[in-house]
Amino acid sequence: MPDPAPRRSGRPRASSRAMLEEAAGELFLERGYAATSVADITQRAGVSRSSFFNYFDAKADLLWAAFDDRATALRAALKAAGDEAPPGEVVAAALGTLASTLPAEHVALAFTQADTMGLADDLRLAAARRTADLGATITAYAAARGVEPLRARVAGAAWAGALVAAVEAWAHAGADRTSLPDLLDRALTPVRPALP
Repeated sequence: MPDPAPRRSGRPRASSRAMLEEAAGELFLERGYAATSVADITQRAGVSRSSFFNYFDAKADLLWAAFDDRATALRAALKAAGDEAPPGEVVAAALGTLASTLPAEHVALAFTQADTMGLADDLRLAAARRTADLGATITAYAAARGVEPLRARVAGAAWAGALVAAVEAWAHAGADRTSLPDLLDRALTPVRPALP
């Protein structure tokens, strides 16, 4: 009698991304970032090359996956925010949520092991891209709430820069021994006046 439930081959789809992240972290430490190819990562993870590109645009994105997920949630939170609270409070709350839910994992590893893994240049570029992307998100939100466009742009860049600076400081201070929300609060102190 045939089995009524067809069996799927390969890894379950839900685990492919996690497997890629884990494999990449291992390989970057073993071989260095520059010496590790996408093919090496997919082979170690046991998934296809096309699976890699279903989840990531580039090798450096593996290190930022958890951050990127939370940045997507931050964008959704700002999009859904009403007009009840001042823009600065809304953005601070959204950044605080990101900071309180970000796991140490790979982004902290990237900052602390950048020289060992040979990814210092790629790390700077990846951090700059995320700062610019989040800055644009905050800028658009603030401008939509009536903040003057130049001020909104400066505020967006400053607030996003404070977040990425706090993440880097958190990694170097020991992510398991330091509070990212506390570091973010300190990083935001000089830039808070940029948003009403």
